[in-house]
Amino acid sequence: MTILDQFANCEVLIHIIITINVFYQLKYSGIIIYTMFTRLLSRNNSLLQISTAKYSISSYSCKRGLVCKTPNPMLKIPKKTLQLKNHVCQTSRRYSLLLTVIGGMAARRWWREQTPDMKRRIADAAWAYRQAICKTVTIGLGLIGTFLLYSMELDTRRQVWRLFIFNDQMIEKNADKEVDFILDAMGRCCLLSVEHPTYKRVADITSRILYANSKIELIRNRKWHVVVLDNPMVNAFVMANGFIFVFTGMANLANDDQLSIIIGHELAHCILRHINNFNSVVLAVHVLCMLPITAFLSIALPLSWALLTIALCQFIFYVSVKLAMHRFQEIEADRVGLELAANACVDVTQGYRFWEIMAILNESPKHFWRFWWMQTHPTDISRAHYLFSLIPEAKELQKLAGC
Repeated sequence: MTILDQFANCEVLIHIIITINVFYQLKYSGIIIYTMFTRLLSRNNSLLQISTAKYSISSYSCKRGLVCKTPNPMLKIPKKTLQLKNHVCQTSRRYSLLLTVIGGMAARRWWREQTPDMKRRIADAAWAYRQAICKTVTIGLGLIGTFLLYSMELDTRRQVWRLFIFNDQMIEKNADKEVDFILDAMGRCCLLSVEHPTYKRVADITSRILYANSKIELIRNRKWHVVVLDNPMVNAFVMANGFIFVFTGMANLANDDQLSIIIGHELAHCILRHINNFNSVVLAVHVLCMLPITAFLSIALPLSWALLTIALCQFIFYVSVKLAMHRFQEIEADRVGLELAANACVDVTQGYRFWEIMAILNESPKHFWRFWWMQTHPTDISRAHYLFSLIPEAKELQKLAGC
């Protein structure tokens, strides 16, 4: 049986590996599909908002007092020459695992075709040049380590070092494309007009948060955009380019103080550059861990066993790195978002109360607690407890802000 026949027999396993890699890229598709089919096309006629959505929204945001005096500058990147293009690395990472498997299997097949005498000669040559091989590997790892250290930046507010490999300009351009796709998909049925009372309420709350925190450079030097989606889903999210999406289900459930804390949470994701940090860490782990492990397994094991083991490693990587980092960033955004809301003199006790309500609405079966590690977000009740523990610190910030 040829290697191509073996790949044909294991096509399902290959698709599993690729699917795990690209799963995160489709995170907004479910929201879009759900929203489009839960609203009639004629319910909210916003046809005038489609082609000029980002301009009409930003113009309205300025009129409402959002901090957008600077004409939407990109973040200042001191290491622009060494930072990578996000979309290039995203595309490369999708196929690097499959190419590593193919290369490993080709190397395994080549090795098995060699005669015992040739295998012995190759082994002797490798042993003779072991020092040169070790030096080459060490130099390569040293260069990668140097690049990663150079890409680390200190968050002076949190006193935490973060990895930022990608160029923020490229990430914002990717976010622009995603936002255009979302607005085009939802524009005919689900975008609230800027004159809608719910939109005005969300914009006013966002204005208040931004104005109270205008001393923060990453808030001051960015044009923020507010989009309200007519959908009963209790949800909100932010894009890397400053677009804040709030669902009417969230706006209707939360009071003004609670909504302020939620919007502060979304702003925190943006000012902490979570998307860049997440993609950077995932790429570093992928290159330094997943690719070497995949190459070793592809060479050492038969194809079927290699693919099964690689799929298991991918699953472990997804759970231990991606999901764990998602939960960490959500907790961090909860903390920073509460601080942003505290500076705006919001009732900080409303944060944990909101998540207590969500815990009741989203009451899960008892066995759910056994699989919390499979979730992208912490449990509602754990977030409520965490925000409750931050109330004394938030009230101190309010005193400093003169509330």
